[in-house]
Amino acid sequence: MSTSNLPIEVELIYELMPCNAMRSAQEPLRPPHPCAYFRQWGSYHSYDYVEDSPPPEPGIVHPAKYVGRAPLVPEALSGCRKAPIMAVGINPNLPAWWSAKRQSLYPLFDDYQQYAHYFRYRAVDKLEVPRADYERFGGGAQDTPYSDFELQVPADETGARRVPLKLQPQKMYETYQGLLDSVAEEMGWRGHKLRVGEDLSYGNMVACPSAKWTTRASPEDPTLPPMTVAQRDGIVSECFRERRYFLRQLFQSLPSVLLCFSQSTANALISELKSLFVKGNPQPGEPLESLMSREIRLTFGAAPDGSELGARVIFAPHITGDSDDFEKSRARVIEQLLEEARAGRLAMNSQTGHLRRPKGACVLCTLMRIGPCDYERELQPLSPQPALTAASPGPLLAREKSAQLAWVRDTLAVSPPVPVAWGDTDEEAGERFDSGDLP
Repeated sequence: MSTSNLPIEVELIYELMPCNAMRSAQEPLRPPHPCAYFRQWGSYHSYDYVEDSPPPEPGIVHPAKYVGRAPLVPEALSGCRKAPIMAVGINPNLPAWWSAKRQSLYPLFDDYQQYAHYFRYRAVDKLEVPRADYERFGGGAQDTPYSDFELQVPADETGARRVPLKLQPQKMYETYQGLLDSVAEEMGWRGHKLRVGEDLSYGNMVACPSAKWTTRASPEDPTLPPMTVAQRDGIVSECFRERRYFLRQLFQSLPSVLLCFSQSTANALISELKSLFVKGNPQPGEPLESLMSREIRLTFGAAPDGSELGARVIFAPHITGDSDDFEKSRARVIEQLLEEARAGRLAMNSQTGHLRRPKGACVLCTLMRIGPCDYERELQPLSPQPALTAASPGPLLAREKSAQLAWVRDTLAVSPPVPVAWGDTDEEAGERFDSGDLP
């Protein structure tokens, strides 16, 4: 883990973007690094921005060029780093694994600012080539993750293969938005602007994508590559425990609410954060129905001013893979969010129309120059200090980072062995992807 002076939210951008390439291509060949497993998922259609700079506006649809097939890069947290609600999963989904989503497009930037911009402003959609264009460029049944097929996108006068982008709605993220809308409606927050990416971020305990997190072969899809147990344990040891990508982001974000969907995610999250729970006493392997029946809270630690920092943890069935059970549980999820809102732990700022940011500083957007920070005036560093600016983050952020890293170290110091903590995290059939995600 780096010991640079960069703030955590910026440092993670520089570490995450090249991580799997380094583990897969720049490690000794024997034995293969566990994270090289993600290359077994094949390659996918990728794009870069036409301009060699971050886009001047939010969003993920900007002039783009097709750059061919490539393995996928690790994913950073999507959304504002100080969003008061964070949804957490095991690792990112991979829609293009499935034949109905082969027109998907994935970012392959060689610019860290573009990478930071994409994940800061990704909300309820991913990207794809419009179906008619995909077929016009030669897409079809021969296009599989294990093929070398590239779309026949013509080059323009500059040599760039400009490709049209279309938003690809994601049912999981749209359901997040529905939760926000329901809370705002029940609370009577007129003029609210609550939305995914601003008030709710989403990330994963492991950064690299796959269509499934499993050590078992799939009888329905014999081409799907399961991990070995050794690979699973090695990936978790590298990504979660040694590089600490998720925990560093969690302790920088300090969300007021953590949303955890699916039994497998709950098993891993509870096992890894067991020492932090201060109310509800959740147990690894405890059924979701039981976890949803009571109030569960964790502590991040004490701020330098002595105030306690913590989060409500809300569990529920997987939104897409277990959609029937989730719909039965949706009202309970909303009620728990409303309990936090009524207690003032989730509160709308009438000046922004968004939820108030939790304690802690953040300079991702301003320091990386990917956009203005709409919440700069309401951010509260962990210790009272003079005004924080992107031009002079200096000692304040160094003290803040020191506290965050101490919390990370304390959390990991009492973690159980990886095979114990992650031994019951195989996703069940359909847990990631179901017919609701198909066109």
